[in-house]
Amino acid sequence: MALELTTDQARIIARLRRRWPHAEVRAHQRSWGVIVEVREGDRTLSLTALDGTGGIEDEHHLSWAA
Repeated sequence: MALELTTDQARIIARLRRRWPHAEVRAHQRSWGVIVEVREGDRTLSLTALDGTGGIEDEHHLSWAA
């Protein structure tokens, strides 16, 4: 299934890249949309869900303990 991002969804990804310029941004496709994960080394810094209808689930920053 191919998923085309809305303008707002693409802005979210650009914002994540600006916030963590040296981190890796990964996209995990699911049947309902995409999970965008920001990783630095072995740590996940942030998760954001983008659904296939253009919706955006709020970004979740993960604490150091996570």
